[in-house]
Amino acid sequence: MAKPIKYGFLSQFILALYFIVFTSHCYPSKKESHVDLIHTPTLAASPSRNPHHGFEWEKVSGAGIEFWAQKNETYQVAISETLPGAMVEMLVDGEPVAIGLAIQVFHLKNQKIEDVLEFLQEDENWDEAEQCEFRLIESNRDGVERYVLQPSGTALETYQLRASQEPINFVCSIWGMANSGIRYFEIHKSNPSIALFLEIGQEAPLFDEQTIVVNKM
Repeated sequence: MAKPIKYGFLSQFILALYFIVFTSHCYPSKKESHVDLIHTPTLAASPSRNPHHGFEWEKVSGAGIEFWAQKNETYQVAISETLPGAMVEMLVDGEPVAIGLAIQVFHLKNQKIEDVLEFLQEDENWDEAEQCEFRLIESNRDGVERYVLQPSGTALETYQLRASQEPINFVCSIWGMANSGIRYFEIHKSNPSIALFLEIGQEAPLFDEQTIVVNKM
């Protein structure tokens, strides 16, 4: 019968060191695994729908976001770093003039959608009596939570009565979704410290809301 091989102290130390080095390369640390699982997504290779007649798609990037947007000789969607976000612009004598909000970026100090209220309440048209609250709605994008802002309590009852009789464009100043036009907020898991406000409108907007990517800032 063959005798078992005996290793000296130095040999055992070298074998143990080799084992540690080998396994550290084979198995990533918990931190590395976490980073790999929650990675920053990349912009889709193409938009999710066809452009409007006479428009073409282009990539738009800045203010911590990326997306596809449409443009023609008169209209475009451009980044505003000071907003921050993106505006719909009309070209007048070759100069861009902002005509409407498309996307606005909000920083969440507590990574909660309710943090946005601190900014919205600075709006001169904000009415505390509406008791506006966020409500989670269905999202058709993985890793993206969507919320609408609507009145609550007796203000909600008043809104529902009006909405049954007439079209209402806005509630909660200009930030809430009523029964005419679509607007909502998003939080992307790739960067939960950021919330986006999206002004969709009554028709498909000039930007592709299905391709928005939030980058690390």
